Amino acid sequence: MHNCTMSMPSIVSSPRGPGSRWWLPSLLFVAVGSAVMASWALDWRHAEDTMQSMARERGAALFQLVELARDWNARHGGVYVPVSETTRPNPYLEHQRRDVVTQDGVALTMVNPAFMTRQLAEIAEYADGVKLHITSLKPIRPANAPDAWETEALRRFEDGVDEVVELIPGPSPVHRYMAPLKVKQACLACHAKQGYTLGQIRGGISVTMPAGHLLAVRDSELVRTSMVHALVLAIIMALLHLLVARTRRHVAALEKLAATQEQVIAERTGSLMTANQDLARQVVERELAAAVFQNAAEAIIVTDDAGLIVQVNPAFSIITGYESSDVLGRPVSLLKSGRHSREFFTGMWHGLKRDGRWQGEVWNRRKDGEIFVVWLSITRIAGGGQPVRFVATLTDITRRKELEEKLRHQAYHDPLTGLPNRALFADRLQVAISQAHRHGRMFALCFADLDKFKPVNDQLGHAAGDDLLIETARRLRVSVRAADTVARLGGDEFGAILTEVGSRAEVEEVAARIVAELARPFELKAGTASISCSIGVALFPEHGVDVDTLQHNADAALYAVKEAGRNAYRFYVIGGAEN
Repeated sequence: MHNCTMSMPSIVSSPRGPGSRWWLPSLLFVAVGSAVMASWALDWRHAEDTMQSMARERGAALFQLVELARDWNARHGGVYVPVSETTRPNPYLEHQRRDVVTQDGVALTMVNPAFMTRQLAEIAEYADGVKLHITSLKPIRPANAPDAWETEALRRFEDGVDEVVELIPGPSPVHRYMAPLKVKQACLACHAKQGYTLGQIRGGISVTMPAGHLLAVRDSELVRTSMVHALVLAIIMALLHLLVARTRRHVAALEKLAATQEQVIAERTGSLMTANQDLARQVVERELAAAVFQNAAEAIIVTDDAGLIVQVNPAFSIITGYESSDVLGRPVSLLKSGRHSREFFTGMWHGLKRDGRWQGEVWNRRKDGEIFVVWLSITRIAGGGQPVRFVATLTDITRRKELEEKLRHQAYHDPLTGLPNRALFADRLQVAISQAHRHGRMFALCFADLDKFKPVNDQLGHAAGDDLLIETARRLRVSVRAADTVARLGGDEFGAILTEVGSRAEVEEVAARIVAELARPFELKAGTASISCSIGVALFPEHGVDVDTLQHNADAALYAVKEAGRNAYRFYVIGGAEN
């Protein structure tokens, strides 16, 4: 108020009219509005570009996978597969050895890159709704003729374009991606007679991907950014409006008083301005501190030197479930979860007294008994004749810790069976060796391969194969103790670490149980399957005292089982493996 009074003479003496004073606020309103709209437009454009980029990357990845498979097929001059209801001889393949019969009477037909691409397309469309179409301006097979969009893309490839991606709107919108197929040396065996030369574009593969999910993500992002920008614009405009309105009221009051109080105000301006600035600063600081305390998203606790709670903010009640009346005057230890030792808290208070601050992860307990983890920061405040206070901020990081644990589990476990993967198995094997060295104990390393697993995949399908692997993992878990480790090492390969075994007989009992369990029929959704397993066993320290030696010897024992007819287990021995 007094700051405005000092400038009163210039206001009164200004020759400009009242309307000329407000062009700057109007310009400010326009500038702010334009800036927010420009930011919104940039975010909109970014969301569109991000969606297009994700579609391009996905299409390019699928194209590259198909192209690699085609290259592999072409380099082998085509591959032979059994003739079946779903794989009939290709009438468009001109090859003198297209169809052959093996010595045991199995009819085989050659699958060239184009035929393999069509079968991959059928699998992709069934599994994920993605359509793959190999096409050319000069197709051998009529079904490979390009549609209008593919025709335009092929012509663009001939003009030097590397790839084409586009969103096709409609009731079921899709992203279409297409890249060219160029003639390679292995391709000339079939396509030289069409007039193609090495390096020439002979066609392309179009990838049609459902766009619903990406469009939903984009629309969600657009709604969010629109709401944020609208909120920001509303807040800024409201603040500007309040500022202008308040300024107008002050100016009107000053102009009214100017005629009679100009001299008095001039004499008192210095002292009043200083006092007013000090008071305003104190008020603003206190209001700001109160606003931060009341509106902070983190829980804030203020305690005295004895650790008794003297003040908490609303976020404390939200996070812990305790109302302020429940905790005022009580020790902060009421939040203890029991997960930390006495030494932990002793070190915390020692750090506070030495450095005046401490921070770290602490497990606490809510009012309802739920355990949660927070990032705790404590600061010691003293001086100014005021009593010592400790101010602690608590940020709930439980969800973040849960996500970290989930990601850690995914990194070290097989996604199909839930068993530890090869990396975690290797780590546990190293731990088992270290503990066995330290305590002089014996343990067993077992490698197990499933026998006759491939026929299950071939006859009942890959889904049935997955179900069988899941059931195998369950049978392996129930065949060992809780302290033992069972892992899927890849494909139909499994491993087990039997810790703290007292004798070879205990290992034999577990191995025999596993062989018997896996020899039982598997009742799957697709039908009944029967397999067996072969197990190779190496004992610590008898068969090795390091990772490489144990794994090598367990593998050797496993190989001996397979050579002897499978469906059994063997221990490693020098020069062979013993039953």
